[in-house]
Amino acid sequence: MFEIKYEIFEDDVDEFRLIDLKTFNKEYNQIYGCFTIIVYGIEYLPYPSSEMRLETKRVYSELILTHFNFLIDVYYQLQKNCYAALKYIENSWTWLEFIQEGNELVVSQLNLELKDGPIIRTDRELFINARREEIIYEKIFWGDFEKELITKSKELIKTMQELNENILSSNCFSKIIRFAVYG
Repeated sequence: MFEIKYEIFEDDVDEFRLIDLKTFNKEYNQIYGCFTIIVYGIEYLPYPSSEMRLETKRVYSELILTHFNFLIDVYYQLQKNCYAALKYIENSWTWLEFIQEGNELVVSQLNLELKDGPIIRTDRELFINARREEIIYEKIFWGDFEKELITKSKELIKTMQELNENILSSNCFSKIIRFAVYG
């Protein structure tokens, strides 16, 4: 089972209802909130409980659009290669590894410090000695990964459309919109 879970911060939701495109681009150009990927009940990134107050949830702040964009890049990369490792944007040692084996993906969380280079790596050899943690060789179906990514991308776009359709014309949404529409 593969799940993408996110929540836009409540006070940002209120702000987005009223904001114009120019102000959004200048002050936000991103959606902040809680974000995680769950593989068979194991969270890749810590996610706060629903009972937590907003001030406490802010500790878990993630760049929601950036995470979606990188997952979309991984999706396309896996169509060309059978391997992709996605670095967590907040540190240089946490990675989520995807190995495509037929119609399955083998997913692992890796711990290996690589300070320089791209966020997505396709050279499996770099991670031969990486320590696996939390999510270890979990198998999911490619179709489940694809469906969840498309579904949650569409859900995010629909949510933003309901809040304020004008800000969807910001460049920061373009990749997610294209993916949600064309796959």
